[in-house]
Amino acid sequence: MKHSKEEREDKIRLHCSALAEVISAIRPIYARVKPSQQALIETMIGAAIWYVPKPTNAWTGKISRKALERFHPESNVSSCKLSEEHVYPRKIAAQRLLRNSQLTPEEMERIFREEYGRLHYITPEENKAVIRFQKAEVFTTPDAVYQQAGIDLISVDPSDLKAIKKRSRDIIDKYIKKDG
Repeated sequence: MKHSKEEREDKIRLHCSALAEVISAIRPIYARVKPSQQALIETMIGAAIWYVPKPTNAWTGKISRKALERFHPESNVSSCKLSEEHVYPRKIAAQRLLRNSQLTPEEMERIFREEYGRLHYITPEENKAVIRFQKAEVFTTPDAVYQQAGIDLISVDPSDLKAIKKRSRDIIDKYIKKDG
């Protein structure tokens, strides 16, 4: 009997393989249709990326300063939430995959694990604020997006995330003061 981690890994592999085949099959259509139709195809592929299970190491280890500050016990914020923010917007990822004529199932899985399936933790408000900088017309790099949106990402040891969520003053102070 497989454990859930093994099942997840199998599912990621299978989903990436299927997605690579769908992208390869749809690429000729994508190349010949109007931009508005291309946008629809990008949205569909982007949505499919969202449904590939998250890899166990999906989190980059980065969390926004504002999120850390809200989790601080002195923040006077009673209910704190983190939003999972994909490093690459789904639509950008879809465009790049659709333009990659060399895409194989193995390459799709690698790209997903290393880039398109990765995420940072930010506040729900920051998640809304970042959207306008992730549009295809203005997107350049993930780092530029966060800079333009005024989001300060701080590297956190993954082993400290649970303590942050439990609002540990010492752990949160360690990151806010070290980086501040």
